[in-house]
Amino acid sequence: MNSHTTDTPCFAGIDYHKKSLVVALGDTHGKLLGQPERIPTEPETVRRFFRRYPGLHCAIENCRGFDWLVDLLKELGLVVHISNPYATRLIADSRCKTDKIDSRILMELLSKQFLPTCYQPTKAEIRIKEQIRWRRQLVKASTSVKNRAVALVDKENKGHSISFSASGLTQIKAIELQKHRKQLISKHIDLVTEFQEKIDLEDLWVAKECRNNPSVQLLKSVPGIGDLTALTLVVELGDIARFKRSNNVTAYLGLNPRLYSSASTRRTGSITKKGQRELRCLLVQAAWRAIKRSSPIQERFKKIAKRRGKNVAIVAIARLLAEICFHILRSGEPFNESKLALG
Repeated sequence: MNSHTTDTPCFAGIDYHKKSLVVALGDTHGKLLGQPERIPTEPETVRRFFRRYPGLHCAIENCRGFDWLVDLLKELGLVVHISNPYATRLIADSRCKTDKIDSRILMELLSKQFLPTCYQPTKAEIRIKEQIRWRRQLVKASTSVKNRAVALVDKENKGHSISFSASGLTQIKAIELQKHRKQLISKHIDLVTEFQEKIDLEDLWVAKECRNNPSVQLLKSVPGIGDLTALTLVVELGDIARFKRSNNVTAYLGLNPRLYSSASTRRTGSITKKGQRELRCLLVQAAWRAIKRSSPIQERFKKIAKRRGKNVAIVAIARLLAEICFHILRSGEPFNESKLALG
């Protein structure tokens, strides 16, 4: 880039919105060239604008619905850097916040190599992520309908032993309720059945994806880790080489404890809960299964539970599983319980 003249755009900061985007162009030193421009988010208009600047390095904040823009810029041969919005705001906090200022800050941070960036998943990873999230939405919707059904039955004090298995649904239909509630319960059951059929189809898809993924098969060697957890870990972590140590993974997943340190005082708090909540939940579920299948892991759980309680202990086991998965993906070797060093 040093061959460019100072008035040649080398960097661009893009503040993206649904109907328009603001672009700030800068030279090789990060000096603003002209005023930031507002461009409507019409693909051909955007394409015409950026086609004028081959080799441009673009910074754009990670946000909802911007995927098409990232793809378009890459098709034009431009280099795209996805900014971590949380870290960027910590660096560039300002009392005066406008689209033009935001785009200029992104450009300047990129030019000075201070821009905190996000991992850019592959097309295959994006496809699998979106499918897994669709399955998650189905499960949430099904759970919501089940809870409403239980609430209806509870209104007549007849919901003490409700089950939503195939035989349980038949028993729910047979419960004597007021006529209008009986009709509502029937509608709820129809929805639960429909949701379960769709979830079963997604589970078949998950199993198929897992069979063709060597990394998933490696992770399934870990006690408690099943198809869904393994597949989710693989696509959410992405290129495992981007993590230097196992604690980088646990921090990424929000499983590391908060640290309070000042002078001679040092104490830890609850986990940060940053990152994807659903993956943490899957790891906690896997942890409950792991303590039943692995004696060393069970001993670690009991030791921590004795001091800190079961809730803290199971989160510690979930963190342990994340660390184990990191080492397995890095080494390419399946889980070996004899190598498990537990303090």
